Amino acid sequence: MTNAVKATQNIDTSYYGWNNYETWLVNLWLTNDESSYYQLTQILALYGDIVSQGDAIEELVRAEQIIDTGLYADLIEAALGKVSWYEIAENNQ
Repeated sequence: MTNAVKATQNIDTSYYGWNNYETWLVNLWLTNDESSYYQLTQILALYGDIVSQGDAIEELVRAEQIIDTGLYADLIEAALGKVSWYEIAENNQ
């Protein structure tokens, strides 16, 4: 194993106590806007388990995606693919 490979295996990707930057950022946007926060709290009240809540939160966020093809869509998809949706649900109980 090369030194570069060893170095990348030890990188901490957590961000301000969250799993990663992407999860922190989505949570920030959901809890920093009155309308989004209302939708988030409605999801948490409507669904009884973390998995269903996380799936519904992901659906909510992905519904806002307006770019559907090209470089920017791929970058957004890559970032959203890193989000820990269940962590957002769990931390907003």
